[in-house]
Amino acid sequence: MDGEIWGEASVIYPDWKGTAQLDERRTMPWEGLAQAVDLSHEQWQVVGFSIGGGEHGYSLRIYAAPRDVWEKVDSDDRAELEVTEFLVHDVDPIAILQRMTHMFQLNMRIRGLENRRVRVRALSDLPSELFVEENFGPQED
Repeated sequence: MDGEIWGEASVIYPDWKGTAQLDERRTMPWEGLAQAVDLSHEQWQVVGFSIGGGEHGYSLRIYAAPRDVWEKVDSDDRAELEVTEFLVHDVDPIAILQRMTHMFQLNMRIRGLENRRVRVRALSDLPSELFVEENFGPQED
């Protein structure tokens, strides 16, 4: 089958790269992503979603497999799963994200750090003045 492999997020000029993880809401009623966007959960199994966009707003895309295809997926984790990508109209992707989330974390690193470890040495709040010398010692100019 034609198509493209859905994978990691990418932009043309990645000034920041990172990872994200989401723990789906369990503490309050959550109808599930398919129902939240009016996709029949009886006909489709949602296997992924993406939020993308920029200066002019964001869009939500849902990746789903037909139920009969989903139910035939075997345990071979190397086998491809064929899905449909749905562009969801008339929704606020950030509102959907907030409704579905129990816990969410997005960590982004500036491009120049590559794989360098980053150690947090101080905690502070904004707005406030960061007392660099107090937390990191005297600084040389």
